Amino acid sequence: MADVSNESINVFWFLPTHGDGRYLGTTEGGRPVDLGYLQQIALAADNLGFYGVLIPTGKSCEDAWLVAAALAPVTRRLRYLVAVRPGLQPPTLAARMATTLDRLSEGRLLINVVTGGDPVENRGDGIFLEHRERYEVTKEFLDVYRRLMRGEKVDYEGQHIRVEGAEVLFPPVQEKGPPLYFGVHPTRLLMLPQSRSIPI
Repeated sequence: MADVSNESINVFWFLPTHGDGRYLGTTEGGRPVDLGYLQQIALAADNLGFYGVLIPTGKSCEDAWLVAAALAPVTRRLRYLVAVRPGLQPPTLAARMATTLDRLSEGRLLINVVTGGDPVENRGDGIFLEHRERYEVTKEFLDVYRRLMRGEKVDYEGQHIRVEGAEVLFPPVQEKGPPLYFGVHPTRLLMLPQSRSIPI
């Protein structure tokens, strides 16, 4: 007999910060996005019992952190899956942003670790790392980030990241920080303990 897990499935909705239409990621048939429309979607997802919303990241989208900060006060239970971008932001800045938004949302922040992305967009953001290097940066980023979330004062010297005396002064609401999520290609899996993975 198969072993059945007691874990529940958390269902997310997509928050269209690029423009809502039939074809995601394009402007074809998409309606313009404004705060009122995003509030309608967030409130509907909250009232319908969705666990959270994925807020996309990239140059064609509104900034996910600012959108989450604007929507958290108008919802009650809805969680916000917001991206950190190793290589684009240092782990100390990401940790301060995450702990702040976690407190302001009363523990409703989730973190989407985005290692890859469009190579053209990466270069436009100043990231010129090869695929392997981006995953090395992500590992080092998470080494520092997780320790900061545990309240440690961190000295760290990796191949790509170096910090001295890094710390977060105001802790997150969620123990050890907001849960980490990863969207990965099926042929490339980055295994990290205490993490969760969802298809994105």
